[in-house]
Amino acid sequence: MEITIQKATRQDREALCEIHVSSIRELGKSHYSEDDVDAWSTVRTTARYEEHISERHVIVAQNRSMPVGFGTLDITTGEIFQLYVRPEYARKRIGTLILDELLRVARAAGLHEVHCKSSLNARDFYVAAGFQPGQKCKHQFRNGGEVDCVPMKVLLERNNAVLEDALDEHSAGAS
Repeated sequence: MEITIQKATRQDREALCEIHVSSIRELGKSHYSEDDVDAWSTVRTTARYEEHISERHVIVAQNRSMPVGFGTLDITTGEIFQLYVRPEYARKRIGTLILDELLRVARAAGLHEVHCKSSLNARDFYVAAGFQPGQKCKHQFRNGGEVDCVPMKVLLERNNAVLEDALDEHSAGAS
């Protein structure tokens, strides 16, 4: 397996929609009812992904040239809106690669915190990555459906090399 991560383009929108729906349908059923999965997966359209690609930072993970996962970060708010992997690629560290890249982008943008609403089945993934869970709540969809979710947040570490350079400059000025 040869995974690369790149910024998503308009041409990726159909693949992102398919990944999202298949992930919800296959992986979501471990923690959600069939009605919940239906409400969650039927609101997905390719137009919505085109919107995300133009308004947010969306990355896609590819195995060779096939999209196998993606993540969406709103750089202005620090919210991860989506992080999904094709079911057959789940638990192969692709989600971790995507999350690491989203957190790298957040740090580069100067964010100090990143948050998301995790599905129940992804809660442990985020906890393992250092996110702190909040109290279970409801996430409402545009179609009026809703599912349980867990608000998550992580404080981003400062770049130690930048901090050390700043301390060195301060010490040099004090001499």
